[in-house]
Order: sequence, then structure tokens, then C-alpha cells
Amino acid sequence: MRKKNYKRIGLVVLIVALITMVIVGTSAVTAIAKHTAVRSVHANASSSNEKVNSLLNSYMYNATHNRSKWLYDLMNLSGLTRLDNSSDGKEIFRKAQELGVIGAYTEDDIYQPLNRLFIAQTTVKALGYPERTVGLLSDVTLDQQSVMGTMAYYGYFVPDEKDRVYPDAAISAKEYEALTTELSRYRALKGKRILSFGDSIMHGSGNHDDGIANLIAVKYGMTAVDYSVPGASFADRGERSRICNQMRVANIANEKADLILLNGGTNDMGRTPLGEIGSGFDMTYALETDFSGGMQKALWMLDTFWKGTPIVYVRVHNMKLVEDVFERQYGDRALSISDKWGIDSVDLYNGTTMNTEIPSICDRYTFVDERYGNAHDSIHPNALGYAKFYLPLISQAVTDQLSEV
Repeated sequence: MRKKNYKRIGLVVLIVALITMVIVGTSAVTAIAKHTAVRSVHANASSSNEKVNSLLNSYMYNATHNRSKWLYDLMNLSGLTRLDNSSDGKEIFRKAQELGVIGAYTEDDIYQPLNRLFIAQTTVKALGYPERTVGLLSDVTLDQQSVMGTMAYYGYFVPDEKDRVYPDAAISAKEYEALTTELSRYRALKGKRILSFGDSIMHGSGNHDDGIANLIAVKYGMTAVDYSVPGASFADRGERSRICNQMRVANIANEKADLILLNGGTNDMGRTPLGEIGSGFDMTYALETDFSGGMQKALWMLDTFWKGTPIVYVRVHNMKLVEDVFERQYGDRALSISDKWGIDSVDLYNGTTMNTEIPSICDRYTFVDERYGNAHDSIHPNALGYAKFYLPLISQAVTDQLSEV
């Protein structure tokens, strides 16, 4: 056969092969798309690329992550120990047992899939969380209540509207990412010191006096010293404690801090004059006779006594206390003053759905005041209110501020 004929035959074969590959590839893509679409329909998911990618990532995650991988990340990211080989399940489990993170185990346990209960059991032990609860959980056994309640208390696996935390649920890729973020925060914040000033919401009056600063401190291995006083205001209300006085006392005690948490304004709303912001930053002789003046005096004192220390101001949630106009007016003014003084702020009023003027939210997320016929008071967050609404935003702000130092 001539060379030309060989070349023609080879060219034909190549063309046929290319056409076949295109047809097969197209069929495969179509089949995958149909298969994905079926899965999406069954899961009531959107057919968008974002939803499909999320679903595929979740499948890949469930196929490649297990208890061994979790223990490796838990111990490494939190700074508990240093392990170099993430695939050596036996060594990971042995080290976890040595450190008291797990109890007795069998070889079969090493590659079991993750669930929320195993995450809770190991996290509580590794980070040394004290036993706490957000209330009675409806889908846990008695022996699970302690660890699942403790995790919920510190903002992990917060119960749904039926008080379920799903201890047997597999951990999704999104949840795993959130958990490892918290472990990294723990390592970065551990050993830091918080000073806090403010009123009853900072103090934790609706949560057995376990307030914002202490919740953050325990969650991330920090130390908290809280000077907040229930009923405190920025302006002088006579019998009420002024927030500036808290700072005077802390300064006399020579308190040190890596970060300062501040709230206030709830007891000023509609009760003390709003005042004006004014110009300048020298508040040496400023009076604390109105809200704006008192808050600026407080920020000047913080800058004077703890110069260079990061400050986070917390604007509280929307509550049924005074007319909405006062909540907005005083809350917005606090944010404007924070901006003037260049401090970070966390806005629970606009940044969350914790509006306790809504009865169902009030009854679920604020504490029961026995003085008023065991009614939920709409003002003071209970453990669940702090866990669901306050901790996520404040944790992020604390992390952002201390990472910049």
C-alpha cells in the first residue's frame, strides 16, 4: 500500500476517534448533569452552579473526612499538641487518649464517620469547657445532655426552634469549616485578657451573671475581668452607676488588658438627655450630664488609661423597653460616637434578627423575671440569646481586633 493511503487511513481513524470522544464526553456530561439534577430535586435544592458545587463538595467531604481527621485538626489547630502525619489514624487516636481528649477506643473507631456528638465530646474535653446548658434539649439522651448543652451554650450547634441539636447528624463541609475556624481562634486568642464595662447585658444579668466578656473568654481560653454593673448608664442618673466610674475603679486597680469590651445606652434611652457629639477629643473637663457627653468621656478615659488597647463597642438588640424612636436615636448616636473615636462596633440591633418586641423571640431568647409574674422581660438575653445572636458577631470582632495588634 502506498504511503499516501496509510496517511489517509490514519487521518480517518483520528477523525473518527475525535468524534467518538466528543460524543462520549457530551453523553457523560449530560448524564452527570441529569444525575445531579435528580439529587438536587430530591433535596429540594436549587439547580444553580453554586448549589451543585456545594452538594458535590459535601459528598467529597463525607468520603474523605472521619474521626481521625477531626482529632488531628482539633489538637493541632487549638494548639493542644503538634502532630505531623494527618493520615496516621492509630497515632492520632493514641495521642488523643494520652491527652484525655478521648477515652478507650477500638481500631474500628478510627475511621468512623463524624457526627455532632463525637465533635462535642472531644471539643469539650480538649478545650476544657465547664458543664453548661441553654435549657432542656429535646433530642438528646441523658448522657448526651452535658456535652451537647455545653457546646450549644458556647455557640456551637445552637438548638433549632424545637430545641433539637441532632447529636447523631453527620458533619457537613460547611460545619467542619466553621468548627476549624473556631479552633484557630482559640489558638490565636488563648491567654489574652479582656476588660469589660457596661450595664446588665454586658454583665449577664439574664444568664446568672455570666456575661459577654466571660462567655468569650471561656470559649477561647482567655481571661475576663468584668466591671459592668446592672443599671449603669453613660450619663449621671444619680442613684445609678455611671460607666465612667467603672473605669475609674479599674484604673485604680491597675488593670491590664489586651482588649476592652464596652456597652451602654440601654439605661440612657429616653431617660437622660441625648446631648451633642461636639468637636475635639480632649474630654478632661467634660461633664457626664448627657448620653453623648458621658460616652465620649468614657472613650477618652479608655484611651487615657489603656492607650492603644483595642476597644469593641456592643450595641444591644432591638427590645421592648422604650419607644422605638429612642432605641434608634441613642443606638445610632452610639455608633456615630464610636466612628468619631475610631473604635470597632458590633450592631446587634441591625445585624441580627433578635427583635424581642416579637413575642415568640422574646419568650425564647430572654430570661424569665420572677418579679413580674414569670414573664420574659425582653431586655436581658438568656443563655440561648447570647449563644445564637451575641457570640457570633462579637467573636468575629474580637478576632479582628486582636489579629491587628
